[in-house]
Amino acid sequence: MASGKWVSGPRLIGALVLLVLAIAIYFALRTPPLEVELGSVSRGPMTVTVDDLGETRVTDMYVVSAPVSGQLLRVPLKPGDQVTPARTLLARIQPAEPGPLDSRTLAQTEANVRALQAQLSGAEARVAEMQAERELAERELARTTELAQRGFVSRAQLDRARATRDRTRATATQAGEAVQRARQDLSAARATLITASSGRSGRGAVAVTAPVGGYVMRVPQESERVVVAGTPLVEIGDPARLEMVTDLLSSDAVRVREGAPVRIEEWGGERPLQGRVRRVEPYGFLKISALGVEEQRVNVIIDFAEPYQAWQRLGHGYRGRVRISTWQAPNVLRVPISALFRSGQDWAVFAVGEDGVARLNRVRIGHMNDEVAELLDGLREGASVILHPSDRVEEGVEVRGRD
Repeated sequence: MASGKWVSGPRLIGALVLLVLAIAIYFALRTPPLEVELGSVSRGPMTVTVDDLGETRVTDMYVVSAPVSGQLLRVPLKPGDQVTPARTLLARIQPAEPGPLDSRTLAQTEANVRALQAQLSGAEARVAEMQAERELAERELARTTELAQRGFVSRAQLDRARATRDRTRATATQAGEAVQRARQDLSAARATLITASSGRSGRGAVAVTAPVGGYVMRVPQESERVVVAGTPLVEIGDPARLEMVTDLLSSDAVRVREGAPVRIEEWGGERPLQGRVRRVEPYGFLKISALGVEEQRVNVIIDFAEPYQAWQRLGHGYRGRVRISTWQAPNVLRVPISALFRSGQDWAVFAVGEDGVARLNRVRIGHMNDEVAELLDGLREGASVILHPSDRVEEGVEVRGRD
């Protein structure tokens, strides 16, 4: 009896050793559950947007240009100054000062002036000569008239004396006009010698006043300089009347509708602003991206849907990110977009059951945005899915959620 107990003891110990070895081998060869990040299928509102950078601009910007060419005097206004229509002086433009003459032109002009002075002297001498002849003709006519009254000269002689008097009068008048013409020619020649130092500054200046009321937005030409007609001088607008414009790819612009809600973010305020699409311009334009890619762009105009007090810190040319809604629904089944991947031609996800095993599920997807996708078929609400599945996740792999 004692011998039987002694024999069974080693057998029991051996069985226990084998059991321990088997358990050790099982745990040594067993693959631990793969740690993954889990998400879930949920139901709620969903919005699809087109996102891009936008820039504010004054709705009605007035660019005041130079009405004439000339010397622009320094503009006294600064950006932010308020202007009153027809009263606020924006700028003054005076005739441009003549440029300096080179030595050849100067010598030619001075010689021309001297020649015209000589012509004037000759014309004045001719006037004196004609004046003397006219006085002589008038005396001759007086004597002939007196003799004709006494009968000592014929009627023909009297007529010749009267004609001589009239001819000398006309010649004297012509000589006087020649003097005036010579004086004008001399003045014109002397005018070519006028230089910028002749003290004519400010003569004939044109005053440019504000055509509308508002505030000075920009002064493209502030310092004194020579401008031509049409040069922009001052830009006037009302910063309380702003709009936002964003240039979308033409493929995105066709999805935007007038009146679509807009969310404006990253503009510098404490909270996003609400807006609404006022217009999608019908004309596209070519734009080169920062990477040198040619893109066809379309301007989309957005109005602020909030009171001025909410965005009064914005000004002309400020930037923000706009999110234009192209589709929205109040209650849809949603799956995180980071759980989706392609399986052939279909969308698929790895769903995790109660047993903690990953199962490949093909799903049907509707609309998508940057965070979630509309789930049309394939999973139920509340189902657990693997986010960002790596190449280690396969069908039947045991997984557990990462803490």
